[in-house]
Amino acid sequence: MKGKRNLRWEDMDRGDIDLRQLIQHFEVFNRSEGKSPRTVLWYSEALNVFLHWLESENRPTKLKDVGENEARAFTLYLYDRRWRGKPLSKFTVANRVRALCGFFSWLAWKRYTLGNALADFKPPDTGEVIVEPLTPQEVNQLFTKINQNTSLGARNGAILALFLDTGIRLSELADLKERDVHLEQRYVKVMGKGAKERMVPFGADCQKTLLHYYYHFRPEPAHPGVDTFFLTLDGYAMTADTIKSLIKRLAKAATVPRLHPHLFRHTYATNFLLNGGDVFLLKQNLGHSTLVMVEHYRHIASRQAALLGETFSPLDRMNLKELHRQRKNYNGCKGPIYPNAGLQRNSGSHKKEIADANDEANTKRRIRLR
Repeated sequence: MKGKRNLRWEDMDRGDIDLRQLIQHFEVFNRSEGKSPRTVLWYSEALNVFLHWLESENRPTKLKDVGENEARAFTLYLYDRRWRGKPLSKFTVANRVRALCGFFSWLAWKRYTLGNALADFKPPDTGEVIVEPLTPQEVNQLFTKINQNTSLGARNGAILALFLDTGIRLSELADLKERDVHLEQRYVKVMGKGAKERMVPFGADCQKTLLHYYYHFRPEPAHPGVDTFFLTLDGYAMTADTIKSLIKRLAKAATVPRLHPHLFRHTYATNFLLNGGDVFLLKQNLGHSTLVMVEHYRHIASRQAALLGETFSPLDRMNLKELHRQRKNYNGCKGPIYPNAGLQRNSGSHKKEIADANDEANTKRRIRLR
């Protein structure tokens, strides 16, 4: 009887594995690694779009037949694709490609491939878009539209205050447990990406808003299994979609159409830095593992500081007497600030003033030479 060959991983023909099977394996891997459901779904959706495109184009879906050429053709397909009559945004295209690159990096790491087939393939450049944080006027408009002396208004005001004063993510706020909101000590303990727990402080105004909701208007949980801090009026946990819908209605009522949940995070980070906060502390508060994203917020804060920089104008602070004298001469002057600006270049008076100025300059020059 012929014995079975003791195969080694290196001897196996891994190129014949179908991409569908590998995508499923990748999803299981991500779940077992503790990645958030949102991240797992993001990868799976992007990779399945790629798989369906291969099948619709009658392209082979074996691992050995998929590489950089297929990835580039898929990118062009995404640029041409329409969703509800509109082309996909460059950010959507870049995200799909980024997921694909992450998948192929994992294939190389798990030795399904000898190397990363997409090592030289980079996501399309989306350019640098500066997200303007909410202004104090816009924030005031939002709070003006909330009646905090009602159950609904007290809860919504507490949500708004916590978003603005901690910069936590939408999913983190929705999952916030009652036991993790420390009202007296003024901090919340949140579960971030990668199952990383962190403590984020909040200020006195936010504390008052949270206390107002918690002690006066927060309903009793509908059943013992409900343990989140923010509840619906009938005592059930609020979902991320519910909060997103709430923010959308508030944006419309307050005429701040650009408002979305993540804009609170931008606003918090920018103002934290403008108020003198440390970048390393901001990284910890936001739950980032590196300073890359914090540098992005610092760039925005620097731009905001530049707009406010006239307050710190070096020339204004010098209080120069000569400039004050010149400003005094032109105060109340109607028309152009420069005395000769209104004169016609070829007019006789203009020529006479030029001649007089030249004579005066020549006189001063002769005096210096003596």
